[in-house]
Amino acid sequence: MLNQLLNIATSTQWQEDIPANRCSNKVLSWLLDETSLTKKLEQQCNQFSVQVKQQINTDTEQFALSPYFIDSEKLLVREVILHCDNIATVFAQTEIPHSTLSSSQEKLTNLGSESLGKVLFQDKTLQRGKFEVAEFTVGSPVHDFIASLEQTCTHSLWARRSLFYIGEKPLLVSEVFLPSSGIYN
Repeated sequence: MLNQLLNIATSTQWQEDIPANRCSNKVLSWLLDETSLTKKLEQQCNQFSVQVKQQINTDTEQFALSPYFIDSEKLLVREVILHCDNIATVFAQTEIPHSTLSSSQEKLTNLGSESLGKVLFQDKTLQRGKFEVAEFTVGSPVHDFIASLEQTCTHSLWARRSLFYIGEKPLLVSEVFLPSSGIYN
């Protein structure tokens, strides 16, 4: 049984510029880091793993997703939780238009518990667009979600998203840093 997709696209305001006083320098350094988040997390823990929450084919009319893809375009949406030492640290949601999933990019449909970041950052054609960041205040759908992970949080949570292009074909990766990510300390 599939769960409702977590509404991270429209439940807050995404912006390219973030006022420096809104979050700490440590949080900001994680939000704007252009290297592989998978690799960065692997360096911070003994055991890194990916838990697939769900992967569905849908369209932009069925769910409130990002504004990046044409209305009613078919999308593959993948939601995962990245774990460090068996602790949920990042929630990631990826939107991949079906038009992106042709030829060599078709492998993205069958990642299973493999990290998308590992696949993307090995692709020689990879280009990354600008970052957008978002703040999820207490009471947001993200906070409701983290309660289901048995994590508590009395402060805002931060997220980032950016378009990636592989073979000049787009996909959007959004990453929410959970309370146990360690970036808020």
